Amino acid sequence: MAESRQAVCFLSNQPGSQPCRLTLDTGGLLIEPAAGPAVRWPYPDLNCEVGGEDCDWLMVSCPAAASTVAQVAVRELDTIAALAACSSGPTRELLACFADHHQRHARRSRMALAVGGLVVVGLFLGGWLLLTRLAPTIVAASLPPAGEKILGELAVAQLLAGEETIAAGPAATAVQTITDRLVAAIQDNPGYEFEVTLVASDEVNAVAFPGGQIVVYSGLLAEAGSADEVAGVLAHEISHVLHRDGLRQLMSRLGGAAIVRLALGGGDVAGLIGQLGELDQLAYSREQEQAADTAGLQLLAAAGLPPRALPDFFQRLKRQETASLPGFLSTHPDTAARIAALREQVARLPAGPAEPLAIDWNAVEASLP
Repeated sequence: MAESRQAVCFLSNQPGSQPCRLTLDTGGLLIEPAAGPAVRWPYPDLNCEVGGEDCDWLMVSCPAAASTVAQVAVRELDTIAALAACSSGPTRELLACFADHHQRHARRSRMALAVGGLVVVGLFLGGWLLLTRLAPTIVAASLPPAGEKILGELAVAQLLAGEETIAAGPAATAVQTITDRLVAAIQDNPGYEFEVTLVASDEVNAVAFPGGQIVVYSGLLAEAGSADEVAGVLAHEISHVLHRDGLRQLMSRLGGAAIVRLALGGGDVAGLIGQLGELDQLAYSREQEQAADTAGLQLLAAAGLPPRALPDFFQRLKRQETASLPGFLSTHPDTAARIAALREQVARLPAGPAEPLAIDWNAVEASLP
């Protein structure tokens, strides 16, 4: 039984077009309009011409047949190829040429679509890789202090989980007093609200987080010889915040893809922060450390505190070094060169009015755990 195919036909006694069914059998082309009597056109009497706005339709007629069907429009290439196989002479040549031309055109279109798709995918992947690589830098440059603060609070909460903090007493008061003095001396603060937390731990370290969160370990106070030396460390950490170094480190640890997901609302910030590893060991680059050292000295001078206190503290730690450096120096192994560079900078700073801190350091040391 011959296969039926779909086409469009135009009737001589009705305006417009309507669907019809074509059957190619041995007796000719059987046309069955949706509304109207069926007709059969002999293959030798068929006349074909190309039509349609894009020349993608084959218009078939049979002038020799007196029928209500004036013309049949066919676009399916397999139907045209089947019709060519049943025809002969010029009609067969036209049908075969039309089918071959449009098959090649279809292959080119598919190839163009495939190439275009590959280009789009390539551009997307390239853009995604570029975006994820640049995302930490973009975020660090554009995130407002309020947004940094949220990220910093989450990081500090993760760091302090299970830790004992010191919220009152001479040590906590001293750290807050020093922080307040330094913050008041900051010029052009973009809106950071600094908060310092003191942790009861023998670790000699202090860590600055995005948004103004600073964690100080009591072991650092125990090693310091004065409030000024602690002020030197805090000035250094505050400078990291102002330079957004901690934000860059956290963004780098998160990875560009995670940052993009967060920006698109598809990530759990707290969950991602929990996967960042040891948050008390933010590995700053030498350039970041040097910039924080320089800015810290300037901040100490602006606050009326002795800038020499920072290299003095490093010298104290240098004398007490063992196989491993204290956390505060672990990202800057050449401590001697660092101290020498700081002392050179201190010598070049203009002398300003001194405003000693009103802190009883003996009381602070006696209160430490």
